[in-house]
Amino acid sequence: MEESIVLNCHYDDGFDIEPFKVDLIKVGKNALQKCGISSCEASIYITGDEYLKSLNERYRGIDEVTDVLSFSNDHEGEYYGVEEDNRVGLSHLEFIIPDGLTKQIGEVVISFPQAERQALEHKMNLQEELKFLVIHGFLHLLGYDHIKVDERKEMESLEKEIMAG
Repeated sequence: MEESIVLNCHYDDGFDIEPFKVDLIKVGKNALQKCGISSCEASIYITGDEYLKSLNERYRGIDEVTDVLSFSNDHEGEYYGVEEDNRVGLSHLEFIIPDGLTKQIGEVVISFPQAERQALEHKMNLQEELKFLVIHGFLHLLGYDHIKVDERKEMESLEKEIMAG
């Protein structure tokens, strides 16, 4: 089987990301390659605040808009809701990939309106903010995190390196 990274980029109507699509896929591939991934499949999904807020509430127990969420097939994220939610994660399940198919690592979901707000706040253009969010999301897919100081430093270093090209 040929080594390759396949990234799909989808977006909701009303968000014109066509001008950014090629660069978002390219930076996503660069992030994965930088982390030693040479063959996989993943998705980038650009949507609105309401959907990100609902996903954030459902999967993290946080009832607010966020910029990016990562849904990894290998690394389960932290849940911040109350114990009474009885949330059961998927980490105990094994997904069997048939021979000949590329390993699916997960999906990165980005709020386009939040990216626009953050681009203004960070005084950067929207394309650069979206690229950063793709990198950040893909690093989470691979298990990187920024809760502990040493983890945050490692993740931020990788983000800067990948952004620099």
